[in-house]
Amino acid sequence: MYVNPDPGGEQQRGNGLIAATGDVNGDGYTDLAVGDPDEPDRAGTDGVLGGRVLLWYGSAQGIARDAKPVQLTQNTAGVPGSSEKEDALGGALAVADLDRDGLADIVVGSPREDTGKRNAGQVTVIPGRSTGALGGGAYAFTQDTAGIPDAGEAEDACGTTVAVGDINKDGTPELFVSAEGGGEQLHRRGLGAPGRHQRPDREGQPRDHRRVCRLPPEGRHSSRRLPVG
Repeated sequence: MYVNPDPGGEQQRGNGLIAATGDVNGDGYTDLAVGDPDEPDRAGTDGVLGGRVLLWYGSAQGIARDAKPVQLTQNTAGVPGSSEKEDALGGALAVADLDRDGLADIVVGSPREDTGKRNAGQVTVIPGRSTGALGGGAYAFTQDTAGIPDAGEAEDACGTTVAVGDINKDGTPELFVSAEGGGEQLHRRGLGAPGRHQRPDREGQPRDHRRVCRLPPEGRHSSRRLPVG
């Protein structure tokens, strides 16, 4: 994914596989967030260990071609954890104002995160900020977090997909998270008490959610990387 791609010329930096938009800094302009879970295939190519999110701030003129994105990783100050090989941070992405403070928050899945269990997965929320660097106040949760249903297991891939929406029309958004390997879909009601939902099949039995979104082996994707510089 690139800003203002030029088929006949050099592309701007900013690989990614998934995008979401929202007003992260509350200035009234839409910002563009891009999830880039892939790691460099070789030295000198774009990308980082463990995956990242790139954020371009919008303006009255949109996003300038030469605009430099803010890069967010698990090594960013305030973001829980640390960047590790094949975490796939940025494999899932949503931007929404979860706490209704007027600033959109960035919700990021890292489905290959090891939490003491291989590839159990994790979801990180990076709050929007009107001033200062993003990362402060960020928090993460897994299926082993208190109040989250069930328990994390190896290959659960919690955070395969994330989505936000006010499904009960109470004015407070709900956060939905799928765990591809565990066949589950979790949601947090207005960032309050969590619950588990399994959509029934035609016979009324719980249906396996592993088909919601399937991650390629070891978090790899077929996207092509361009040399840096």
